[in-house]
Amino acid sequence: MNVASKPTSPPEPSSRWIWPFELKERLGEGGMGVVYRGRYVVKDIDVAVKMLPDDVTNPVVLARFEREVEVLKSLQHPNIVRSFGGVCEDKRRFYAMELMPGGSLEDQLQERGRLPWETVIEYARQMCAALAYLHQHGVVHRDLKPANFLLDEKGRLKLSDFGLASVIASRRITSAGKTAGTLLYMAPEQIRGGDITPQTDLYALGCVLYELLTGKPPFVGDTPAATMHMHCRAEIPRITPIALDCPVALEQLVTKLLAKEPADRPTDAKVVAREVSLVTSKVSVVTRPRPIDSDTFKRSPQPSSLPVEMQFKETRELGHVAAGRTYLWPFLASLIVIVGLLMWGFRLRQSAEKATRAEALWVQAIQSQQLPVRINAFQALGQLPHLNDESIEAVADVLIDTTETLELRMAAASSLGEMGRRARAFAPVLHRHWTQDPNEALRATSQIALQKIQADSGSTSQGWFVILCAIAAVVAAGFVWWRKFGHALLHESRTPHGSS
Repeated sequence: MNVASKPTSPPEPSSRWIWPFELKERLGEGGMGVVYRGRYVVKDIDVAVKMLPDDVTNPVVLARFEREVEVLKSLQHPNIVRSFGGVCEDKRRFYAMELMPGGSLEDQLQERGRLPWETVIEYARQMCAALAYLHQHGVVHRDLKPANFLLDEKGRLKLSDFGLASVIASRRITSAGKTAGTLLYMAPEQIRGGDITPQTDLYALGCVLYELLTGKPPFVGDTPAATMHMHCRAEIPRITPIALDCPVALEQLVTKLLAKEPADRPTDAKVVAREVSLVTSKVSVVTRPRPIDSDTFKRSPQPSSLPVEMQFKETRELGHVAAGRTYLWPFLASLIVIVGLLMWGFRLRQSAEKATRAEALWVQAIQSQQLPVRINAFQALGQLPHLNDESIEAVADVLIDTTETLELRMAAASSLGEMGRRARAFAPVLHRHWTQDPNEALRATSQIALQKIQADSGSTSQGWFVILCAIAAVVAAGFVWWRKFGHALLHESRTPHGSS
């Protein structure tokens, strides 16, 4: 149900009171009740009041409404609509929640057709944060759809409408073998009346992301039965033929979410959030070498018109001059450079092995139960000269995880900043926290970390560039020496002594 502040019907002719709320115009209506704009008279603030009509007597509907009130009271998350409590007594069944003036994602789809993939990624990140929080607290929403994702005045996404939410290991509201939800976003196991798990919500998330990217749900049949059959049997449609600018990585992630079997979908919403954060629009172009045409080979130069004996004599004399004067010094210089590079490489290898062992210990310390140990681990990882991608990702995971403490997330952000260019892949994550995180301290820490990453000039790359230049110089010197003197010396060694 859309509980956004956009009215869907004319205002009520007269206001009504359900203390301490003054009801104003109607905002939305659905199978689970009617939503009004209301004023909380105690604090004089606008809220959304969801009411169940007095004539509703169906025990299943009543139980769902009471379940929604019960679930919302226990949920407090930036991406979940906040509840202010309610009443479920006799014929008075209502609760108040925060007003969402930005409309719903369904409204955006109706206005724009489909959304840019960059916007979809940002919404997906917030959706995953809400689902991770729900699943961690044992709640499965069971009815994800664009109409249930609302926007506040700052454009932040929030999940609403928990009328079908089930609490894991709790009593079922629906009867055995029956389904509940919206067919266009319903997982195969939900259609069959099977077990409802967090992967059920992930399937619906895949349907929502597909619709946001293409403008239509992935499976739409001519009849409800045909739609259900497509969810269970039809091949997963592709996104890129419709949304040509959609990154392939994002399309592959949606395909994983739409897997028919729950075991084939991502393990949890945190994994989905991590994959979403790594999606970029960069495309790697591999240039294939052009085939060498036989005509490109130059013909060998014509043999000299001098007699063969005179050619051999000139070559032998040239070899003697080179051996006596020039070829020895380039050879010795090249040998010294090569030996120096080998010794340096051996020392670098020893240092790298020590750093690898230290890195493994500090990554293990991140999982410690003691807060000071974890903070010290983040600081140490930021100072290590070399890190593998798994270690950097482990630090970024703590920053992304909204269930971690603020102090740990700030330490993770600071550690990414100390890593400099090595953490450049997670610069978009830091940018989002800088611009959108509700905590001011974390925003400031993310901004400083992002500036450090951008300011890193990449001295490591310059060092490798110097090494490559040195190796190239040695190879070039050897090649020049061989072209000038090598052939002559080789010929001299093969020429019998005494020949003229």
